[in-house]
Amino acid sequence: MLVRLRSCLPHVVMLLVAVALYAAASRIESPPGRIGPDFWPKAVIALMGLLCVYEIVKRLVFAGAAATADPIEGPAGAPALAAAPAPAPAGEEPLQLGVLLGGGALIAGYVVGVSWLGFFLSTLLFLCSFAWVGGFRRPLWVLLIGLGGSLLTLLLFMRVAYISLPLGEGPFRVFSLALLRLIGVS
Repeated sequence: MLVRLRSCLPHVVMLLVAVALYAAASRIESPPGRIGPDFWPKAVIALMGLLCVYEIVKRLVFAGAAATADPIEGPAGAPALAAAPAPAPAGEEPLQLGVLLGGGALIAGYVVGVSWLGFFLSTLLFLCSFAWVGGFRRPLWVLLIGLGGSLLTLLLFMRVAYISLPLGEGPFRVFSLALLRLIGVS
C-alpha cells in the first residue's frame, strides 16, 4: 500500500498546483455571458486536474492487478500480446543525447524565431525539423505533418481561441497576412 501511495505523490502535488492555479485564474476579470480571457486558462487547468485525479485513481485502484500480473503470460495467466522490447545496445547512448540536445536547440530556436518568421512558418519549420531530428526520415510525411500541424494550430488559435499570433517581420509578415486572407481568418 505504501508503494501505491508513493506512486501517487507526484500526481497529488500536481493536483494541488492545479487547484492553486485555478484559484488564481478565477481572479481574471471577464465579461458576463461570454467567453472571456479566463476561459482557456481555466479549461487547461481543469483538464490538468482531471488527469491528475485519473492517475491517482488508476494507481490506487488498478495498481494491484498490474503488480500481480505475470510479465511473460500477462494478467491471470493469459498469453502476453507482445514480448518486451530488448534493451538498446550501450553504444546508442550518445545518439540519444544528441537527439535530446537537438530537440532542445529546436525549441530554443522556435522561441527566438517565431517573432521574426511568424507563427505559421516557424511552426512549420519546427514541426518538420523536430520530426527529422527525432528520427522520422520520410520527407513527404514530414512535410505533410509540418503543414497539417501548422495549419491546424493556426486555425485553432485564431478561429477557436481568438488568440493573436505573431505575423513576422518584413516579407514573412506579408506572407502571414496573405495566408490569413487565403484561409479566411483576417
